[in-house]
Amino acid sequence: MVETPKLTVAVFVFLQQVDKLLLVKQGYGQQYWSLPGGVVEEGETIQQAIVREVKEETGLDITIGRVVGLYSKPRENALAITLAGCIVGGELKPDHEILECHFFPLDQLPSLVHGHFLERVDDYLRQNQAAVIRTQ
Repeated sequence: MVETPKLTVAVFVFLQQVDKLLLVKQGYGQQYWSLPGGVVEEGETIQQAIVREVKEETGLDITIGRVVGLYSKPRENALAITLAGCIVGGELKPDHEILECHFFPLDQLPSLVHGHFLERVDDYLRQNQAAVIRTQ
């Protein structure tokens, strides 16, 4: 019997206020700026995972809108899902694994980001009705 390889699923959300996008500065690794989000835990739905991750990382309560993109990452045996969301409550404050939470103007995003980040932002800004599917 062939064993199915384990696939890591991570989910991230675009949260925009006026012309500013919420990013979090990771407190680990290269301390990149990123969208809020993280890995879906066992027994958790995608929706539950993103609501939990955003609350943990930023203190904010959100609702989920459209799916922006599905990003296959074969070198990492992972799938990243990006969603658009809305802030409905909470207080913006980083948790222990996040150094900062900040709203950046869309034309002044930080440079310390993963290589795939700007491609995902472009996908979000296009506001396509259908999700983008890419390999990164």
